[in-house]
Amino acid sequence: MSVTPDNLSFASSAADASGARADMERLQHRNRQLEEQIQALTIVLQGVANTLSAELDLPPLLRRITLVAVRLTGAQVGAAYVFDASANTLVAHAVETEDQAAGSNIFTPLSPLDPSQSAQLAPEDDTGELRPRLPVANGIAGHVARTGELTLIANAQADARFPLDQVSHDAAILRMQPGALMTAPMMFKSALTGVLQVARAPGAGAFDVWSLDLMRTLASQGAVAVTNAQLYRRVRRERDRIIQAQEDERKRLGRELHDGPAQKLAQVVMTLEYALQLTDGGEGEAARAEVAHGRDTANDAMREIRNQLFDLRPLALDAENGGLVAALKAFIKRFTKGPGPEFTLTAEYPERLSHNTEVTAFAIIQEAVNNVLKHAGAAHCWIDVRETEDQLIATVRDDGAGFDPDQVRDEYASRGSWGMLSMSERAGLIEAEVTVASRPEKGTVVTLTAPRQPRAS
Repeated sequence: MSVTPDNLSFASSAADASGARADMERLQHRNRQLEEQIQALTIVLQGVANTLSAELDLPPLLRRITLVAVRLTGAQVGAAYVFDASANTLVAHAVETEDQAAGSNIFTPLSPLDPSQSAQLAPEDDTGELRPRLPVANGIAGHVARTGELTLIANAQADARFPLDQVSHDAAILRMQPGALMTAPMMFKSALTGVLQVARAPGAGAFDVWSLDLMRTLASQGAVAVTNAQLYRRVRRERDRIIQAQEDERKRLGRELHDGPAQKLAQVVMTLEYALQLTDGGEGEAARAEVAHGRDTANDAMREIRNQLFDLRPLALDAENGGLVAALKAFIKRFTKGPGPEFTLTAEYPERLSHNTEVTAFAIIQEAVNNVLKHAGAAHCWIDVRETEDQLIATVRDDGAGFDPDQVRDEYASRGSWGMLSMSERAGLIEAEVTVASRPEKGTVVTLTAPRQPRAS
């Protein structure tokens, strides 16, 4: 058979078609591989998300986030930072290496941190543990915290955007001079919660696009998990504070009942027993006098018990015809006789407010008045309660000795009384604010400003 141009053309076309089919098959095979990888990665990420959402203890949570980031991006070291807004710093809660990631199952409980690592950490965070801090003005992590932008660096030792002295801050946390560096912000509802960072040593290669997408996804999942853990920590702290406050109040009531009414009632019993002895001896007048003394002592005890019951729960706050002002009138009435300051109560209070607002406002005013009685040595005390369109404003003012509020706050750790702190914490329960203005020899003004929340009908 002779070779003609037509035959050559046909052979070339067949070869091209065969090559195209082979290329198509390779592409299809590669697409199937990619689809399988995506499906496997999706399952892994879903498992990671479920695992993170179930972890409510912040340090293990951050270790787990870091281990996952190191494992999935092929990094050699990673770090997770939490943003401390009060100090404008990033607190490094976890620094994990490739070896630690390889030896840990990201879906099971983590082993305790090696104590040899914690010896390198400083200064102290709010949990009492030692952790390194990075000001947001420093390092690549600080840059990401400021800008909120994921940053990818192929070679941190030669990147024109970031001088080596900036990179050195991250290197100190990572305990390694980084080559490739990838840092992502952990954002929740547009607010920064922390920063996630992974790195490779110089010469170990750069991170690819897959790693970039993974890092973005992990940072997003981590932000939600960190926010939940922080909320859980605050709830636990508030629960512990409430339990402690209740215990302190029980102790206080126990002491007052023991030292006050209990002692008086014991005196009444002794007096009546002595009166009986006098009666048996025919000394009627003396017995009468002892009985009268016992009656007076019993009345004093009953009055103290009523005052303590009032302090626990002023019934005027629950009565339909009562309210905050009625409770305050009943409260200061007990001080109108005997030594102490002269009280003046003024009120513009046309509408009952919510029960929580009235109960909390009364407790704060009561604490302020008790401070006047105990410490001020005042001649006068003025209580003013008024409502504006959107606020309840109450003030307690005295002309007593006054004090330095900053000094008292500084001495809280060594003081047995936490009056100002107690008032501020109570105010926080109704989204209110308490301010204390005072100077030595110039008296004191305590002001409560609370959102106006009318009583439910």
